[in-house]
Amino acid sequence: MASTARKLKGFVGKATESGLPEQVDVVVVGSGASGLTAALSAAANGADVLVLESEHLVGGTSAISGGAIWVPHHRLSYDALKADDSPEQARTYLLGQGRDQVLDHDIVDTFIETAPKVARFIEEQTYLSWIPVAWPDYTSDIPGASNFRSLFPGPFSPSVLGDAAGLVRPPKKSGMARNPLPLWLINGIQGVWMAGYAMIGALLEGCLHHGVAVRTGARATQLLKDSTGITGVVVDTGAGRETVRASKGVILASGGFEGDDDLTAKHLGAPFPIQTSARGHVGDAMRMVEEVGADMVGTDQAWWMPGISIPGEELDGAPISRLVQGERALPHTIMVNAEGKRFGNEAASYNDLGAVMREVNPANGEMPNATAWMIFDECYHQRYSFLSTPPGGDYPAVVQKAATLEELARKCGIDPDGLARTVREFNPEAAKSRDPWFGRGTTTFERFFGDHNPFLGRFSVNAWAPATAERGRALIAKLIGPLAGRIMGNIAKARNPERMRKQLVGPLAMVMRPALKNPATGAIGPVDTAPYYAVKVEASAIGTLGGPRTDAKGRVVGTEGTAIPGLYAAGNVGGATTQGFYGGAGGTIVLGVAFGYLAGEDAAAR
Repeated sequence: MASTARKLKGFVGKATESGLPEQVDVVVVGSGASGLTAALSAAANGADVLVLESEHLVGGTSAISGGAIWVPHHRLSYDALKADDSPEQARTYLLGQGRDQVLDHDIVDTFIETAPKVARFIEEQTYLSWIPVAWPDYTSDIPGASNFRSLFPGPFSPSVLGDAAGLVRPPKKSGMARNPLPLWLINGIQGVWMAGYAMIGALLEGCLHHGVAVRTGARATQLLKDSTGITGVVVDTGAGRETVRASKGVILASGGFEGDDDLTAKHLGAPFPIQTSARGHVGDAMRMVEEVGADMVGTDQAWWMPGISIPGEELDGAPISRLVQGERALPHTIMVNAEGKRFGNEAASYNDLGAVMREVNPANGEMPNATAWMIFDECYHQRYSFLSTPPGGDYPAVVQKAATLEELARKCGIDPDGLARTVREFNPEAAKSRDPWFGRGTTTFERFFGDHNPFLGRFSVNAWAPATAERGRALIAKLIGPLAGRIMGNIAKARNPERMRKQLVGPLAMVMRPALKNPATGAIGPVDTAPYYAVKVEASAIGTLGGPRTDAKGRVVGTEGTAIPGLYAAGNVGGATTQGFYGGAGGTIVLGVAFGYLAGEDAAAR
């Protein structure tokens, strides 16, 4: 395959400067992974496609995400991973724990069949290479679970995008502490894009190569409908309202409604005090589909995420919070509510723990765990990076510090007696790597992010000199980053996914597979070494998932039970394919790209 940039027939432009066409075959609303995959699918099947993005940059929350997709039976590098999977195993997993009684089996089967196809479709149509890794499913110890379904975006060279590279939303800061994926090295690679940034860059290039027109600052506010179905959209450009006709269909892929206080209060019990997703997710699609008679489903659900707000950190001029993920799964820390009580398994997936944080007390209608505190001790401080602070370093002002637990509690507004009692009960059990209350550290996923050094054990630099190890990793990343970036960029521009996987999958598997056997000691330990620390953690969501019901082709279903002609939805706009069950890393994005792909294909064929 060619190693030079391909000709880009389409372009990205502001709606007020580049204008909007009066008519196209397919209009796609939203430029995240779901929308760009839908646009690419429709364009690759011969349709004339317009993508509308309400914000000034392309990519939405997908661009600031890890960019993974969760693909059962993907069959990529199974030999190097020493992995195996089957559609039947995936079906057992997705329909387990009673979900067979609530999920649409045809849609689940369609997803299992389509996900591997769309992963290959993206590789065939773009410069992206998927890198499979060892990463346990989020509900890792039930029948059908696997450790090898997540695919991460390989490096992407932004040079193939030309001027359009500056119009893709860049990544934001991460708060991740330790991770079996060597992020310290990956983040040091220079000259190429990684994670969601890479995925969006590659999808955008693929769309532009096929002549897709992308317009920013273009907010779709109304669907046009006649006796034949949906015929187009009304667009607010900030300078006025314009109409775009769509002869084949409109695909809604503009995200959820987590950024709208009225809708979150109505459907989710209360607004979110912090935001962890990009701006623009304010429920426009929900309002539009309700006006045309769509059947709504899953509006009381979200992809939950705990977050930490650091003053001054913003995205597009609005506060954006750090995600709280693997750092919760390390020893010497717990999470408590205002009563000083633990309320859940700190090492569980963010979706599961976040759901507990948003639980409503039926007695008073309040959410007692929506504002919580992550409590940790000096042992944690000396051993692990946290909020971009290296081991033993000075934390930002959001982290409270005190000589005793009681003093720490008073600083945070936590009940001092309650916190002291919780820690007093927790420590003896934690010292034995046990959690009789919530079972922390009992599953593969919970132990995966734990503190364990499988190669050298207590002789590892991580074990006896964490700060030195951190500085060493930073130095290595700085030294090899430029060279590694050039090499990876050249491989990426060659559009040879198999070559990319041969370079990366084996070494990553060697590093990451041992974490699948981490002991419980790495996930739980006593909080008993002064001084003590606390940081406020609040319940939020990386996206809502409720909206219009969709069928196995991504078509929106009306209240009468039949598809509304010409109207499709994919991603967090709606469909609620799994009713909030989060399969594994990339479990949200993959639903969007799979049904976006099907929607684009079906719309182009109308």
